[in-house]
Order: sequence, then structure tokens, then C-alpha cells
Amino acid sequence: MELDLLILYFFCYSLLGYLIEVAYCSRLEKRLVNMGFLHGPYLPIYGFGAVLILLFFSRFSDHLLLLFVLSVLGTSALEYLTSYLLEVLFHAKLWDYSTYPLNIHGRVCALNAALFGLLSLSLIYVIHPFLVQLLSKLSASTLSISAHMVLLIISIDTTSSVFRMAAFQKQLFDFRLKVREIEERIDLVSKLKPTKNLENLKERLDGERELLKQRLERASQRILDAFPSITSANEEKRLLFEVLKKSAREGRVHRKEQRLQIRRKSGKSGSRRNDHA
Repeated sequence: MELDLLILYFFCYSLLGYLIEVAYCSRLEKRLVNMGFLHGPYLPIYGFGAVLILLFFSRFSDHLLLLFVLSVLGTSALEYLTSYLLEVLFHAKLWDYSTYPLNIHGRVCALNAALFGLLSLSLIYVIHPFLVQLLSKLSASTLSISAHMVLLIISIDTTSSVFRMAAFQKQLFDFRLKVREIEERIDLVSKLKPTKNLENLKERLDGERELLKQRLERASQRILDAFPSITSANEEKRLLFEVLKKSAREGRVHRKEQRLQIRRKSGKSGSRRNDHA
């Protein structure tokens, strides 16, 4: 298999994986969510999974059950390894299947494994033959240019996304450190004899803590959208993620209520205009 074609297969299946993941998770969350670690609309884990299946398991296409079992094992191993490496890199588990039955360390679960197996069968028997026909219409120079563009775009996106995640991790660390300092000062102030100045200081410290929380909530919005089950082995960090998730949910509910109120007001205004007419 030519390298240019392999790169384009990887990109196409990363894009397709993104669409599948967005559709699936949006249905679960009952809202449109933007999945994925990268900025662009593609999920490389799907691209790598598809290439893995094409290179190593497509030869078993005459044996449907064997192909299904191998695909389940291969894609699950890839998902587990990816989860482990990302946790080592970012000190956070970006997805967590601990609440799902038959999971392994929360990194993979039976449900997703079965779904990946079915997707793999669709890939071999339906999707890939269509994509092969589509790309066969392109010239060698077009394939080469397209493959190089894909590599460039994903390389830039990956670098930018890693820096964004590293910045978010630093912000998490700074938040925990600063909030701890503020809470220690509040605790100290609370033990002293109450005075107007001390009350003002306590209010100011509470305000600083709330401001830090709001900044972190804004910074975490994209991460929480991409990885709604993100967690951490560090208990303090895990609890902070839970607080951020709760705030994000409450924020969505509040925004939804505001939109409903605006629609009701618009509807009433429209009714009044029709009555006057």
C-alpha cells in the first residue's frame, strides 16, 4: 500500500470517526458536542484504528467472525494504549469507562469494543471499497500533494493542541495552589476577632477565589466538551474536574433557560403586533 494513499486513508477515517463520535456523544448528551483532542474535525485514533485493520486484518475478510474478533482485540488494544499514554503525558484520564460493565481500568469497555468491531466490518465490506474507488480517480501528483497537506495540517494542529492542553494543566495547578493559599488566609482571618477591615479582606479573598474559578471554567469548556468523562487518579484533581463538570452543566441549563425566555418574549411581542394589526 502506497504511503500517500495510507496517509489519505488515515485522514478520511479520522474525519469519519469524528462525525461518528460527535453524532453518538451528542445523542447521549442531548446537545451538540465538539469531540476530540485536536482543533480540527478529525480523531486520529479512528484513523490509526482503520489503518491497523486494513494493514493486518483485511486479509481475513473471508472469515467474518474471525475478522470481528481480531478487530475488537486490535482496536481495544489501541484505545487502551492511547488512554495510557495520554494519561502519562497529561496526568489526566481523558475518557473513563469505569461506570460501564466489563471495563478494563476504565480505559476500554465491552460496549465500545463491540461497536468498534461492527465499525471494522463496515469499514472492510462497505466503506473502504467505496473510498478506494473514489481516490483511484485522483492523479499521483494530486495524491502526493494532498498527503503532504494532511501531514502538515495535522502536525500543526497536534503541536498547538499539546501546548493548549499543557497550558490548561498549568492553569489547573496554579488554580489549586492559589485557591489553597486563599483558603488558608480566609481560615486565618476567620479565627481573628471580627472587624470591618477583616470582613472586607474576607470578601475580597472570596471574590478572588470566585474570579479564579470563573477563569478556569472558561478555559476548561473546550476540554470538557471534548472529554466529558475526563478524570484523574489524583483525588484533589479528580474532585476539581467534578466541580468543573457540574458548573458546565449548570451553565448549559442556565443558557437554555435564557434562550427559552427570549423565545417566549419574542412570541408574546409577535402576538401583540398581530393583535394590533
